Amino acid sequence: MSRIPLKLNSVTITTLAMIAALGIIIRMTVRIPLVPEVVEITPAFMFSELGGIIGGIPGGLLVGFIVGFGGAMAGGEAWLLPLIGNVALGVGTGFVIHIISNRDSIKYALLTIIGGGIIGGFLATLGIMVFLLGIEFNLSVIPALIDMYQALAWAAVALLVDSFIIRPIMGQYLYPSEDELLLYTEGE
Repeated sequence: MSRIPLKLNSVTITTLAMIAALGIIIRMTVRIPLVPEVVEITPAFMFSELGGIIGGIPGGLLVGFIVGFGGAMAGGEAWLLPLIGNVALGVGTGFVIHIISNRDSIKYALLTIIGGGIIGGFLATLGIMVFLLGIEFNLSVIPALIDMYQALAWAAVALLVDSFIIRPIMGQYLYPSEDELLLYTEGE
């Protein structure tokens, strides 16, 4: 982690706050219960993952917590699932920019999608259900797989939103240029 993946400025904070606000609204209103009290299908996954894509681990933690708090308030499933799960979604997509600096590479896209699906979807749901809620492992695998597939799909959508909407409009204010990155790494 020898570089800063984003500029810390008012545009970054405002962008993450807008994503979190939209995410909390979507999380509280657009929910399709697949397994009542256990698994819901919701596009709010994308907002937590987008927070990680834009803001790295700190952005993923912030947006994920806010969206997860909205999910916990909305009910419909055990409150720990959306709260911890959305934080894990943001971290699952956010860690990649700390490893791979080229946001346009296939490696970056694949790791982001896989990180969102495995860390944010499968491991978070499985861990919460087994270790925190005390549900048997065998009964927890299916909801964890559903969340994984959902997280994989929404991570791909979040990458597209970043590439075609966020970066063209605000990319120069959010992300350091290659020159800034070179100056930062040479000065270490």
